[in-house]
Parts: sequence; structure tokens; C-alpha cells
Amino acid sequence: MRTKRVHGFATGDIVFAQVPKGKKQGEYIGRDIVRQSGSFDLKTASEKIEGISWKYCRLLAKNDGYGYSHGK
Repeated sequence: MRTKRVHGFATGDIVFAQVPKGKKQGEYIGRDIVRQSGSFDLKTASEKIEGISWKYCRLLAKNDGYGYSHGK
């Protein structure tokens, strides 16, 4: 059976990612796309960032069926 949650996150959750170092350094808010490995893809309002670790993410809103949006 496939896993629906990875480290407490599910696909479609809105997360805040604060990456302290590396090529993807910065702060991002967007919807996550979870992978079994624990790294996420984030879809922000303007771009898609691939390979963010779950350790740098904090859950803002769960994917509960309602349509939320986030601005700049």
C-alpha cells in the first residue's frame, strides 16, 4: 500500500520552507509535492523548487479540500 503521509506532510499541504544553505537557499511558501524519500517539490506562486528536505519545512495549512491561495 502506498503511504499517504511522509514525515507528517501530504501532497497539497501549504508549507513554509526556510532553507539555510546550499543552492536553494532562501524562504519559500507554497504547496508541497511529497516523495517517499523525504524530499519535497514546492510550487510557489511564481516558480517550482525541487528537492527541498522535509527538515526545512513547517506546515501552515493541510490539504483539506478547500481552495486556499497565497500572495507575494
